[in-house]
Amino acid sequence: MMSVEESYLRCTACDQEAEHVVVYAGRFVSQIQCTGCGAVTRLDVSEDYLPDLRQRISSKPRRLMRRLRRDPGQLATSLPVRTLSKPGRMAQEFRTVWRSRRDS
Repeated sequence: MMSVEESYLRCTACDQEAEHVVVYAGRFVSQIQCTGCGAVTRLDVSEDYLPDLRQRISSKPRRLMRRLRRDPGQLATSLPVRTLSKPGRMAQEFRTVWRSRRDS
């Protein structure tokens, strides 16, 4: 799952404390962009990404069962949409990892 978060950090390029956009590929930070100066730091997460992806895939049935027991109604309504959107989300995650590897 690729996610984008915002965080207040000190920029390594402009040395100012500013809001940064932090991009995750799975569980790994793959890119950080300073909203002040625009500097982008890409981190090569490719070595750790595939083993983590394997673990995420193998644990998915267990996590789905846990969600089913906790809130079956919510799972029933979200699963069809999430299933259809998953290929696009995974493609974006792969692009992020590839870009971080290429630009490091």
